[in-house]
Amino acid sequence: MIFSADIEDWQQSVLDFDRPISQRVLNNTLQLLAILAEHQVQATFFVQGMVAERFPELITAIAAQGHELASHAYSHRPLYTLTPAQFKDELERSVYKLEDLTGQKVLGFRAPTFSVRTEILPWYCDTLQAFGLRYDSSIMLAQVRKVYGFADDSILAQIRARGLDTYPLSTCTILGKSLPVMGGGYFRIYPYALNRWLARQLNKTSGVFYMHPYELDTQEYQEVAKPAGISKAWAVHQFAGRSGMVNKLHKLLTDYPFTSFQAQYYH
Repeated sequence: MIFSADIEDWQQSVLDFDRPISQRVLNNTLQLLAILAEHQVQATFFVQGMVAERFPELITAIAAQGHELASHAYSHRPLYTLTPAQFKDELERSVYKLEDLTGQKVLGFRAPTFSVRTEILPWYCDTLQAFGLRYDSSIMLAQVRKVYGFADDSILAQIRARGLDTYPLSTCTILGKSLPVMGGGYFRIYPYALNRWLARQLNKTSGVFYMHPYELDTQEYQEVAKPAGISKAWAVHQFAGRSGMVNKLHKLLTDYPFTSFQAQYYH
């Protein structure tokens, strides 16, 4: 199975795009690196360009531990809010920074908030290839709150027809409905036993797990989100289950074999 992490700062990427990157993303990602090292797991880190600029030492630490560096754009703005020229700038400021810091070729991309849309595919795929990228991991084959996701897998064929590999996020089928599994808030909120039960359908080689290091941060609600005045409903969505994430990760990394996209497909 693939272990992937989206390296971003919650308060900048979710709360306010114009906030500066905070120290929290450095601390949270270092905690994740320590957990992965304990289990001798290599992963793919989709890094936001603003994070790479703010903490270049974090990028070199990720690379030194043997993980794959991939792009998560620059500012975390949804792709469908950008022009083709703006996306080119976002990609350039992420990919070139990662490559300059590590000397490694960046192969992969994950769109902020899985914001790929059918109508942007022509310039989206062309731009990724123009920077030498080989794969996308932005597609959720389940419709989630009408915010992201696709009802069927035809989007995969469209991306592949344009010359890119694509690796969708993991889903399972319950009562004929496709549901996300092994990632983000779903993994964080569901009891671990339920996660394992839902994941029983997954291909243990091609399944994709994803998370954000900020999901390990148990103080962010009190110190950042609550003072910002976020709603109770949003607080539950964003912060529920964070206190149990470390234990869940140790169980996950014990129960499943993990690797990176690069090690699995591009070695």
